[in-house]
Amino acid sequence: MQVFNPISVASDANRFSQIVNVLIRHGFGYLFLQVETADTTLGKLIRKARKTEEEVDKLDTSLARRALLVLQDLGPTFIKLGQILSTRPDLIPVDFAEEFKTLQDNVPQFSFEEARSQIEKELGLPLEEIFAKFNKEPIGTASIGQVYTAELRTGEKVVVKVQRPNVRQIIESDIDLLYFFARWGEKQIPDLRLIEPVGIVSEFEKAIQNELNYYTELRNAIRFAEAFKYNDEVIIPKVYKEYSSKKIFTMEKINGVKITEAENIGCDRKYLAQVALKAVLYMVFEQGFFHADPHPGNIFALKGNKIAFLDFGMVGRLDQEMRDKIADLVIALGTRDADAVAKSIYLLGIREKKINFSKFKREVTEVLDKVIGLPLNEISFSEILQDLVEGAKRNQIKIPSDFTLMGKAILTIEGIGRYLDPEINLESEASPYVEKLIKERWNPQRFGSGVYNKAMQIYEWSNIVPTQLLTVLEDIENGNLKFKLEDVTKTESLKVWEDIIGKLTAGLVISSLIISSSIFIISTHGNFYIWGFPITLVLGIGGYIFAGILGLRIIRSIVKKSSK
Repeated sequence: MQVFNPISVASDANRFSQIVNVLIRHGFGYLFLQVETADTTLGKLIRKARKTEEEVDKLDTSLARRALLVLQDLGPTFIKLGQILSTRPDLIPVDFAEEFKTLQDNVPQFSFEEARSQIEKELGLPLEEIFAKFNKEPIGTASIGQVYTAELRTGEKVVVKVQRPNVRQIIESDIDLLYFFARWGEKQIPDLRLIEPVGIVSEFEKAIQNELNYYTELRNAIRFAEAFKYNDEVIIPKVYKEYSSKKIFTMEKINGVKITEAENIGCDRKYLAQVALKAVLYMVFEQGFFHADPHPGNIFALKGNKIAFLDFGMVGRLDQEMRDKIADLVIALGTRDADAVAKSIYLLGIREKKINFSKFKREVTEVLDKVIGLPLNEISFSEILQDLVEGAKRNQIKIPSDFTLMGKAILTIEGIGRYLDPEINLESEASPYVEKLIKERWNPQRFGSGVYNKAMQIYEWSNIVPTQLLTVLEDIENGNLKFKLEDVTKTESLKVWEDIIGKLTAGLVISSLIISSSIFIISTHGNFYIWGFPITLVLGIGGYIFAGILGLRIIRSIVKKSSK
């Protein structure tokens, strides 16, 4: 068996020994049994760890709970790993995800002088020239940074997020070790391959790199502000680009309370439940860009029955095709159609191998059977969605990460909604957004735009193929390409080439018709009408019909030739 040397992966042998010690202390020493006796750097480190720490019998504690304790003991990087994984039940078992939800940042504060140094270095000005007031005590401390309240020289109240000094180097070193343990674990424990540890570390690396760059959060906040600029009930804090950098993030201070404490400032709980739920549904179904962690600490209630979203580090993205598929799934769930639900999830996912669709459909039916006959206010559609994602995973259907983030966001906001208003119903609130998506899907302009894009692909292909065909013909003429023809005369060969070129020309004509017709349909306005419709729309539809007829003739010709 190949033995890896961690020193070749990460130079911090002391940190490696610490990780081994923690794993042994929480009952994971069996992972190292096969390499403990090896006469290598790794073997020596493990033997040293076993001498300094006695392995404790943890049989009375669940595996998920022990994994939680390991992450807590290993500090900021691993706590952040657990926090991110708690939102991804598609990557880890549900019981692990549930345990990891309890992880809290438990890291010491760094000093105000370190924060001052970081701010002045990043912004290039003394602290006093930027802020009229700056409170030395942070209002929040996390694994990545600390948050302070301050006042700009213009009088605006702000919060300032300052990244922990040297945190990037620490995290990148720990990620190197995580990759080592993931690869080594896959070799030592074949069952681990089912959850793809290396893939999990890769997902974590992408997520943490985004959090380490505060410009990412700033851009996300600007995008959300644009999305809600006409909604007076949803507030997105103002951001200050001139006082922000990769390691410093300055934004407007929001005066409010957690949404779950809304009644303390005289807000209508039921009304705020609808505002919050509609805001997240609007992000998901209309914007395709949503806040992926809308827990109560990230949604504040403001006086006047308004809400404010905070912390834009974790977001999800859904393209138009994905939103269409989600709309199909929501409709299928609403009608309790197990076959349609199974097909929707099948089309949403990534199939890396052939699956047993009948088995998957039976599992979907079992999930839907749980809610048959229940009143709407007792049905949690987000939990049904979570069960379906779990079923997909068991049946080797890999669900896109953004879909899983969407499910988690909706599960969280539905929970908040039900806390504020037990009668609120996700299905009825989502219906208008789904109906709008369905209508837009068949909108002539969108349909024409879609066909236009496909036609442009055909057009580009039709430009490339003749060139490639000419290259092949030149190779034949120059004797660079030879092939054998049996029982085919020269005349017949020429006819074959004429037939190919004829069909190619017809294809060019068809693609031109589709492109021009799409342009006509997209531009459905003008002063001329036929039968009550704009002439551009009539010409566009006519062009589609003519292109369809030509296409059918070509297909008929091909079928006729092949049957001879």
